[in-house]
Amino acid sequence: MTLAIHHLSAKGSEDLPIIFCIHGWSCNAQVFQPLADVFKGRLQFIAVDLPGFGDSPCADAGQAYEITQLTNELLAVAPENATWLGWSLGGMLAVQAAARAPQRVKNVMTLCSNAKFVADKTWRHGVPSPLYNGFLESVDNARVTLRRFAALTLVGEQQDLLSHLKWLQKNTQKPAPSSEVLSASLKLLALMDNRQILAYLPQPCLHMLATDDAIVPHGVSQQYNQINEKHLVSFVPNGSHASLITQPQAVANGILTFLQVNG
Repeated sequence: MTLAIHHLSAKGSEDLPIIFCIHGWSCNAQVFQPLADVFKGRLQFIAVDLPGFGDSPCADAGQAYEITQLTNELLAVAPENATWLGWSLGGMLAVQAAARAPQRVKNVMTLCSNAKFVADKTWRHGVPSPLYNGFLESVDNARVTLRRFAALTLVGEQQDLLSHLKWLQKNTQKPAPSSEVLSASLKLLALMDNRQILAYLPQPCLHMLATDDAIVPHGVSQQYNQINEKHLVSFVPNGSHASLITQPQAVANGILTFLQVNG
């Protein structure tokens, strides 16, 4: 299996510093296009489609979303010594890859991403189990599930909700992933627990959180600070889970501040 990668920056950007991007659940690499447009002429954005999303094939979803294999596949297509940026699920995978091959990953930036996705007695700042189980049980109807999740990512936004929802559906959910891919990738989200990894991650790391995110609460910032005091945390004011689409400039501000020190 070879994962598809997309060069989102304009031609002529080949010599610019590289940001390697991993998308979240239910979408594809195109979700980073608005952010890449903000950085035109300053950074080169290369984004990957996870197995079964976008242009990446997936013959066996269960095997493709085994964490060791998936991490190795990401490392196989990632540029050498790039800064990795992961949104939601993608942020958790970026952390896994940085721990597995620290010599290959220069910096890590996560956006609206958690250390542990599903809440339990030891981690209160995750998605409640009933919400998670509801999506897992609905994946057989992929079209409805994709629309519901896209709408959830926009909760907290104050303007242009319908236009943002249409953009997400048109640009990041076609071709639609199969029910098997949606299920396997969602199960991986529940399995990953990055708390111990983050405590010892050697690379500079930035966690960007949105203040009105309905999926990853911004209060997890306190836990990030406790896990590793060297990691930085920033906020997208009045931002939803999909703030990289709705407020790319605000996200870009956090990235720029981080890269001025760690670029």
